[in-house]
Amino acid sequence: MNETNRKIQALIVAAVGLFLLFINPKLVTGNTNMFLKGMTEGATAPMNPVASLRSTVSFGWLGVTVYAGIVLLFAVVYGFLKNKDWAFPVALVSLATLPIGSFYVSSFAGYMVRKKVFAPSFYAFVIGLIAFWALIILEKKGKEMWGLFVPLTLLGMVGTQAFAFSEHGLRGVYQGGKTEAIVDPSIGILRFSQPIMVLVLITLFFSIYYLAQKKEIGWWLGLFSGGAMAVAAYSVHFARPKASFSLSGTDAFAPGKAVVGAGTPSIFTSVYFLGGTLGVLLVVVLLIPFFKNQFVTED
Repeated sequence: MNETNRKIQALIVAAVGLFLLFINPKLVTGNTNMFLKGMTEGATAPMNPVASLRSTVSFGWLGVTVYAGIVLLFAVVYGFLKNKDWAFPVALVSLATLPIGSFYVSSFAGYMVRKKVFAPSFYAFVIGLIAFWALIILEKKGKEMWGLFVPLTLLGMVGTQAFAFSEHGLRGVYQGGKTEAIVDPSIGILRFSQPIMVLVLITLFFSIYYLAQKKEIGWWLGLFSGGAMAVAAYSVHFARPKASFSLSGTDAFAPGKAVVGAGTPSIFTSVYFLGGTLGVLLVVVLLIPFFKNQFVTED
């Protein structure tokens, strides 16, 4: 590996590590508190289950990113400077935590859109994604670079969906009531999908790690992630035809808490349908010989 590229990679991860330790915590706290105040009448009323769950998930993700920042700053920088083989895959896994979690924390299922307020924690999405791509481009060239770039990017996209769907599954079950899940299929389906989404989220991080090492197991784990996402997401879309998330744009959001026009998503606007399709796309891409041959050696 070119020594100059290694130094650039070390500089990138050092900058991201500093961001995660000293800047992002303030952004996430401000972002989340903005939402929580809106859900608790200016922090004067008790949190309802939705606000409490989102607070827990958001600060849980913040803890993960701080940990990732420590890994980047105190281990990966050293690894790149010493040309260690483990530095690249560990860096990609650490960086993937930024866009995967920030997409959810920044959106809160349309709350920020409805209020037409920019979510400051979205900076982590942009910074993490750019750094993720930059390391791949610096690490590989030509066909090898594209052989990694496309599958790893798709895995990250599946991850952003799996993170949000994992939370939504819990919210749907607990907000709707555990007893309602017994008699209402549109709520009960979340009991089926939510554990799968969590497993997809875990599996794809392992897939990123092993694909970065050009190991076949990473290819298999990527297939599992895409296939499981398709099964779980499509199931929710068709079982909740009037309750799935919808990409209806800002015009669908009325002032206050009411949402107009977002309750009947089509296959073109349902994020569950799009999530399932993204899982299928990941599987298809991994099966294309150009990408498959990057990781799988036929005997």
